Amino acid sequence: MNKDINFVYGKNPVIEAINAKKVLKVFLVTSFNDQKIINLIKENKINCVTVSHSEMERMSEGGVHQGVAAELKPYQTVSLEEIIFKARKKEKKIIVMLDNISDPHNLGAILRSADVFEASGVILPKHNSVSLNATVAKTSAGAINYVPVAVVNNLNQAIKTLKDEGYWIVATDGSATISYSSIKYDFPVVVVIGSEGKGVSSLVLKNSDYIVKIPQFGHVNSLNASVAAGILLAEVHK
Repeated sequence: MNKDINFVYGKNPVIEAINAKKVLKVFLVTSFNDQKIINLIKENKINCVTVSHSEMERMSEGGVHQGVAAELKPYQTVSLEEIIFKARKKEKKIIVMLDNISDPHNLGAILRSADVFEASGVILPKHNSVSLNATVAKTSAGAINYVPVAVVNNLNQAIKTLKDEGYWIVATDGSATISYSSIKYDFPVVVVIGSEGKGVSSLVLKNSDYIVKIPQFGHVNSLNASVAAGILLAEVHK
């Protein structure tokens, strides 16, 4: 089993994966007795394998597995056009674009915020980006099953397509002079988030309609990318 691609563990991630019809096989430790999950496995007619506690520890690499793990179907991406089509049906049109995000924990947390604040999807570049994997799934707390992700060859070409569709591009950058809260966001929005190290690339910033910053008052000079995404998405949705 390739844990980097299709393996999650812990009660909530497994329940979310079963409900989303993503599970191929479930692994339970011999002493597992959570009847809710056992019934869910039976109702969905999922192949179930019993393993020892030490084997589960090995499979989860010491993570908090709570006695249950699952092998999943490969995570599927969608086209940019599919995300745009989905957004057309919503009153509030929000799409997230990630540039230079390489940490799977950041991507997972951003997917979680994207789900909470009703973003229609997340766009990733084909290169210089983390891919959808088990760590992303675990961190997303199940949001990976509900938020469509598109992988595009070129972010700037994607921006052009989105602008033609009526979207305004709002990128974050520490050097910006505009506060994120000073914009009304009464238009279709693409929120662009970069990594703490590299930030948003210069050409993407150039092609953005607004470049905003989140004012900071402490001693640390940058926010975690997923925290920045959550703050900005909350404001856009509001």
